Amino acid sequence: MKFFLTIAVCFITVFSSASGQGIFEVSVGTGYSTSSRIYPYSNASDYDLREIEIGLGSRVFPHLALSYDLTEDIAGVISVEYLRKETEYYGQTVDSQEGTIYIPVKDGYNFVPVELTVEYRLPFSSENFRVNIGGGAGLYFYNSLREVAGISLSSGGSKVSYGIHVLTGLEYYLNQNLSFFFTMKFRDPEVEFNGEYESLNGTFEGKNVKLGKRDFYQKLSLEGSVFLLGVKYGL
Repeated sequence: MKFFLTIAVCFITVFSSASGQGIFEVSVGTGYSTSSRIYPYSNASDYDLREIEIGLGSRVFPHLALSYDLTEDIAGVISVEYLRKETEYYGQTVDSQEGTIYIPVKDGYNFVPVELTVEYRLPFSSENFRVNIGGGAGLYFYNSLREVAGISLSSGGSKVSYGIHVLTGLEYYLNQNLSFFFTMKFRDPEVEFNGEYESLNGTFEGKNVKLGKRDFYQKLSLEGSVFLLGVKYGL
């Protein structure tokens, strides 16, 4: 958190010291991220069990950004995205009247990155075709969607962390205020959830079942490659 606040203060300082002749641009687009993984037994003592992963596949998500031209070639950008992915897999033993049974787990996550970026327009860019590189820092908000036998999490399912990213992008301007953009962004968010279920008792297929313990621990890893496509409009 302190790291992100430091970056934010530097960003605002540069922003406020700009000449005031720049323009604001709003970007709206769609993002595509290659894959993500859940490690449901990441604290297990057995190595093979600890390395078991549940692949969640790729995902498409909305992207929104506001940029400001600090100089002719440098822009400051604040962006936000919303990613959500759900899955179901067999991964939990519970006690029932019939003995110990193996049941599915509903799992997944919400991920909201809020990022500050400084973009630099490369010298060989033209009036209509521009190439950018950049980097910055982000504040990451996570929420676990884990549920077993109708039992949700009571604590430990929400996390906030920070990270850094780099990007490169292309922009094609139809006119002075309207352009299309394509961006490749690289980041590597990872978080560990450590908390408790709201209860030990639940229901599976109409039968009462009981968890062996209330606490849970798992790791979420989001692949670093992100592709963004959208439109940008100058205000």
